[in-house]
Amino acid sequence: MKNKIREKIIASVLLSAFALTNSMTASFAMSDYYGYGNAAPTIRTNDSDTSIPLRSSVTIPNADSVVNLSLRDADITQVLRMFADQAGMNIIFADGVEGSVTMDLVDIPLKEALDLVVKTHKLYYDIKANTLVVSSADSAMNLADRNNNLTIIPVKYVSAVAISSFLNKSIFSPKGKGAVNPGMSKGFIAATNPATNELIVTGTEQDIALVKKIVEQFDKKPEITTFKVNHTTPAEMASSICTSLFPSMTFVKDSDSSGGAAGIPTGFASDDSSDSSADGGGGGGIAVGGGKVACMFGQYQKTEESTGDEETFSLDSIPLLGMSVTYFPTQGTIQIIGGSETQLDMIREYIASNDKKTPQAYLEVQIISLTESGSKTFDNTWQFVSKNFSFNAGGGNGFATDPLRPIFFAGHGFETLDKESYDSTSKTYESSGLFKKYSGSPTLVYAVNYLVENAKGRVLANPRVLLTSGQKSTIDLSADYVKKVTTQYLDNGASTAAQVQKDYEIGDDNGIKVDITPFISPDGYVTLDITPSYKTIARQYTTKSDTGEEEPVVTLLQRRDLNLKGVRIKDGETLVIGGMLQETENKTVKKIPFVGDLPVIGMFFRSTVTSKAKEEMVIMLTPQIVVDTEDAVANDNML
Repeated sequence: MKNKIREKIIASVLLSAFALTNSMTASFAMSDYYGYGNAAPTIRTNDSDTSIPLRSSVTIPNADSVVNLSLRDADITQVLRMFADQAGMNIIFADGVEGSVTMDLVDIPLKEALDLVVKTHKLYYDIKANTLVVSSADSAMNLADRNNNLTIIPVKYVSAVAISSFLNKSIFSPKGKGAVNPGMSKGFIAATNPATNELIVTGTEQDIALVKKIVEQFDKKPEITTFKVNHTTPAEMASSICTSLFPSMTFVKDSDSSGGAAGIPTGFASDDSSDSSADGGGGGGIAVGGGKVACMFGQYQKTEESTGDEETFSLDSIPLLGMSVTYFPTQGTIQIIGGSETQLDMIREYIASNDKKTPQAYLEVQIISLTESGSKTFDNTWQFVSKNFSFNAGGGNGFATDPLRPIFFAGHGFETLDKESYDSTSKTYESSGLFKKYSGSPTLVYAVNYLVENAKGRVLANPRVLLTSGQKSTIDLSADYVKKVTTQYLDNGASTAAQVQKDYEIGDDNGIKVDITPFISPDGYVTLDITPSYKTIARQYTTKSDTGEEEPVVTLLQRRDLNLKGVRIKDGETLVIGGMLQETENKTVKKIPFVGDLPVIGMFFRSTVTSKAKEEMVIMLTPQIVVDTEDAVANDNML
C-alpha cells in the first residue's frame, strides 16, 4: 500500500514539473526562441509536384507549443491529460483507452506529439466543444458524426462514379485498422447521382474538406491536341504512335464497343465501376466526324499491403481513362485526348520526324511472249486393187487391206444390213449396201504429200503503274476459264423428267500477273522485288457426259514463273529479263515394213513428220522516280 502511494506521489510531482516546463517552453516558442521563425525547415518542396495531405486537418489550441518529456511506463491516460492541459482543452476517454507509454520527446510540437502517441497505441481522437474525445480505433466509426452531414459536390468533367470508387477504396476504406485519421471517417462515405454526375458525401467536416480537395485536383477538363498528318495516312501514323511510343496502351479494334453516351468516347472516365481490376478500358468504334480510336490507356492498379492477418493499407488507382489516340481519315488528323506535356512533345516530335513524303516511281512494264513453231511433212501413199487382192500402204497407216475392197477367197459379194433399221413387226433389217468382188483390171496408185508449215506468235502486255516505296503493287492481266464441269441428274419422281444440274469450276489465273514491291533510295536507284507469272492452258481433257456433250474434266496449265529479289535499277534505265526459253522438237516416222528400210527407194515407202516449237518470255522494266516540284526546289537550294 505504501509503495502505491509513493508511486502516485512521484507521478504527481513529475506531471507538475512537466506542465511547468512545457508552459515556459511554449512562451519561448512564441517568441521564436529556437530561431526558425517563418523559415521552419520542410522535408521536401517541388513546384512541379501536387501534394494533397491525406492527414486530418483537425487543429488544437497551442498546437505549435513545444513538448519536452521523458517518461517510463506512464499511464497513457495521464499523458493524454497532460497534452489536453497544455492545449487548454477538456478531455474525455471512451472505453478501451488503456495502456502505458515510454517516451523521450525533445522539442516536438504539441500536435505532433499527440498524433504520435495516439497512432502508436492505435487510438482515435476528435474535438467537440473544446473537448478532446479519445477512443480506441474500433470505436472510431461510432464516435465520428459522419451521418450528420450530407454534402452534394458537383463533378464537371470526369465520372463521379470513378471518383466515388477511388474515395471509398483508397481514402476512406474500412480495410486496415491502422489507417484511422483524427476527425475523419473510416468507411465508405461517397455515393453518386449519375443523372447529374454529382458526388453525395456523408461524412464529417474533415471528410468533406478532403473530398473537395481531391475533386478539385482530378476534375479537370482534358486537353485535346490535334496533329495534322500530311504525307502518311492517319491510321498508319496513329498505329505507329501506339506501337512505338506507348506499347503498353490498349489497342482498340473496330468491333470493340464504344464508351460514353451514344457510343461516342466522352472520355475521360471508365464506365466500368466494378471492384475488379481491368486490363483495359472499353472505348473505340466510330466517333463523331468518322474518327476511330487507335489505342488508349485504360489500366489501373490495386495495391494492398498486409501485416500478418491484419490488412493495414489499400490503395487503388482512379479508374479514369488516360490518354487516347484517335485518327480521322477524312480530315487527315490525329487527335490526342489527355496526356502530359512530355507525352505530347514526344508525339509531336515523332510525327515531325516520320510524316515524310513517301518516294514514288512510275514503272513501265513490257511483258513479251514470243512463240515460233514449224513442221515439215513428207507422206507417201500406195494403193493396189485387183479381183482377188487389194491393199493400202503408207499415209501413216502402215500396210492394210482396203475395207471397201476386201479379199474374196470364195463367192462374188455380200449384202450388209443397217443395225439401226430393225423392224420389230417384220423382224428384219434394211440393207445398207452390197460388197462385190472387184471386176476391173489390176490397178496400182501412188500419191505423195509434202507440206512445210511455219507459225509465229507474239503476246505483248505493256502496263504502266505508279509505285510507292515499300508498298506492294499487283498487275493482273489474267482471265477466267472453265477448269472442270460436273453433271448431276436430279430425280424428282417418276411423274416428271429428271433435271440436269451442271457445276462449273472456274479458274482465274490464265494470263499474266506481276507482283512488285519497290524500294526507292535517295541516290536515284529503285530496288525491286518482282514476281512475274505467265500461265496458259496447255491441254484440256474432255469426256462425254450422260447427255452426250463433251465436258472438260481436267485442265492442265503451262507456267512460267519468276521470283526475283533485290533487282536494282537506276532511274530512267531499262532492265531486260530474259532467258525464260522453252524449245521442243518432235520427229515422227511411219513406214511400210521391210521396203521402208531399203536404201534409196525406202524413202518412197516412209512418211516423216518433223515439228519444232520455241517459246520465250521477255520482261522489260523501266522505272522513273517521281520528283515533286517542292523537292526539286529544295534540291536546287541545297546545291
